[in-house]
Amino acid sequence: MVYIVEIDNVRYYACGVCGLLYELEDLALKCEDFCKNHPGMCSVELAKKSIGYIDLSSEHQKVFFKIDPLRKCARRVFTICKTSVNIYRAC
Repeated sequence: MVYIVEIDNVRYYACGVCGLLYELEDLALKCEDFCKNHPGMCSVELAKKSIGYIDLSSEHQKVFFKIDPLRKCARRVFTICKTSVNIYRAC
């Protein structure tokens, strides 16, 4: 199941295996399928379409966005304990 990341009432979707973050749930699902079928590898095509990644391995969950001046959705690093970021699994 993919993760849903909500920041300022905007939803993003992350692969539940590798944590790559996407604007579209469909891309996160494709990434998750690829990761499950190819352990330890990520699809280059899907990685190019990602807008960042989530790091759930540490005590403080973090969301990292790629900084891309051409895209309006680009943001800097958010730490869940300091901003209104919600991460949860899709049902």
